[in-house]
Amino acid sequence: MTGIMDTIEMPKLPENQKTFAGIPEAIFLEEIDTFMSQPENENCEKVLQRLDEQHGKYRFMAYNLEARRHKLKSQIPDLERSLEMVNVLRKEDEERETQFLLSDQVFIKTLVPPTKTVYLWLGASVMLEYPLDEAEALLKQNITSAVGNLKSVEHDQDFLRDQITTTEVNMARVHNWGVKKRQAAAKNNPSTTPS
Repeated sequence: MTGIMDTIEMPKLPENQKTFAGIPEAIFLEEIDTFMSQPENENCEKVLQRLDEQHGKYRFMAYNLEARRHKLKSQIPDLERSLEMVNVLRKEDEERETQFLLSDQVFIKTLVPPTKTVYLWLGASVMLEYPLDEAEALLKQNITSAVGNLKSVEHDQDFLRDQITTTEVNMARVHNWGVKKRQAAAKNNPSTTPS
């Protein structure tokens, strides 16, 4: 798979976008005092709640991207094996004895005559018969598409990891700002100790 992965380039990103999935970018809070002085950020707890919600959304996106990546990583070898089998069938000019999986751990022997067609699963319980040349072209197209999709998903995962880290750092900075403000308020207004 690494040979194919190296030959196929990642698709180009759309203009003015940093990701393929349209993941929003987390803004790093450089000036925490300026940020917290804005009217919508009057309460430290509300800001932390918003950041936590954003963090949860990023985590959800990361989970979905990982599931998609896993599916593509398992799909590519299946497509490559199918393409390899089409090439084997193309070279055959006489009957061949083989075994195939009938059910879990049950194989059956059979004779496969030379053929000029092959059946391919298209998904959604659909199988179509293709001439070997068309099957090869379709499988190559599907491999190219799957590898391109895998590269774009991996790019989005890298971007998303950065957004999660930025959000976590922002949450820590807002929390620390709140602690400092509470400590300063406690210092300026010492509470009376009960006797």
